Amino acid sequence: MRWRRRRRSPAGDDPLRKASLSVALRVGATTALVVLLAIISTAVIFDRQQVAEIRSRTETAARTADDVVDAPPGMWLVKLTDSGHEATRTMPSDLVEQVVAYGQDMSGQTSFMADGHPWPAWVDQREGASYVAVYDMRLHTGEEQRLLMSTIAAGIVGVLLAALTGLLAGRRAVRPLGEAMELQRQFVADASHELRTPLAVISTRAQMLRRHVAGDAAGGGDEAAARRLAEVDQLVHDTQAMADVVSDLLLSAQLEHVDEVADRVDLAALASEVVTSLMPYAAERGVTLVDEGAAGAAGAVGAVGGGTCVVEGVGPSLRRSVLALVDNATAHSDKGSRIEVRSSAFGGQVRVDVVDHGDGVEVADIQRLTRRFSRGDGASGGRRVGLGLALVTQIVRSHGGRLDVSETPGGGATFTILIPAAADD
Repeated sequence: MRWRRRRRSPAGDDPLRKASLSVALRVGATTALVVLLAIISTAVIFDRQQVAEIRSRTETAARTADDVVDAPPGMWLVKLTDSGHEATRTMPSDLVEQVVAYGQDMSGQTSFMADGHPWPAWVDQREGASYVAVYDMRLHTGEEQRLLMSTIAAGIVGVLLAALTGLLAGRRAVRPLGEAMELQRQFVADASHELRTPLAVISTRAQMLRRHVAGDAAGGGDEAAARRLAEVDQLVHDTQAMADVVSDLLLSAQLEHVDEVADRVDLAALASEVVTSLMPYAAERGVTLVDEGAAGAAGAVGAVGGGTCVVEGVGPSLRRSVLALVDNATAHSDKGSRIEVRSSAFGGQVRVDVVDHGDGVEVADIQRLTRRFSRGDGASGGRRVGLGLALVTQIVRSHGGRLDVSETPGGGATFTILIPAAADD
């Protein structure tokens, strides 16, 4: 099955979208903190005001009461004498019992416990009687709950509006950056495209010059001709390297903006093909290139139920990514060393490991190694990767996967491509 697929990175890998979301989250979090502090402050201020108001109202009611019938709204009155007591008819009976039991022994501001809650009160002793005014705390609790619910609702709306405002502001803020990045990408693509033709002409002329010089040096014995041939060989190599850099620049600029045909790709077979094609190149550098794909895939058969290393993707791009990893490993391996390429499938993912035993890589360098023209430090021995790993990272992410870098036990670096396995037909 084949289809046209838009080569774009997942939304989480889009730096501009991440920047706008970051602004929205920061604005929303800041607003939420401010709203939370406002709610807490409102509750504290409300409680303090209510406590002061309750004290004033109960004191006034107790000092002015002459009977228990005309109790102010939201309060109950109790009159205690040596002969008995009188209480407002609507007052809870258990609260009346508490007031009768302890009211005559108190004076001024106090509280009584009933139903597990304190009930603020004021006791005024005069004319041989105790007048007790008790505040109905249910009114205060209801008002407090309504205030908190209103504040919380307004706060939630405020946070959502602030997050939306932050998202819109973030998009507007990063829009010039996005336009600048697009202009930069277009410039790189145009410049690379314009450079390809003259570089191709230079490379062709260099190869023609090499054939002429090689003919002069064919007779043997002429050291000057041999030196000229070596220099021309280096010229051919340098022009090819320059052409590769320009091609990488063009591919990097266009990678996420072109439509390509995608279908089911056997990543293990593709890795084996890359190893076979690069074996002569590795042998020239004195490096042994080993394909362990067959063993790795076979070992994973039981793990995934089918044992296949098939992914949904673009074959040429995936081949380019594996080739870049093997080429990078070869460039940083010493003579006599060994590079293993392993393919396997496990847990719904297909992986290709390129293991070298050359220059090591520090954990701190891993993030840098996937950036364009990066150079590691320290134990990595200044490992320079140019555009290669940046392209690999873009290709793998556009396939929904990731590129992992770790240190090979005993020295060296291991680069791992992880891509979701294709669904069974």
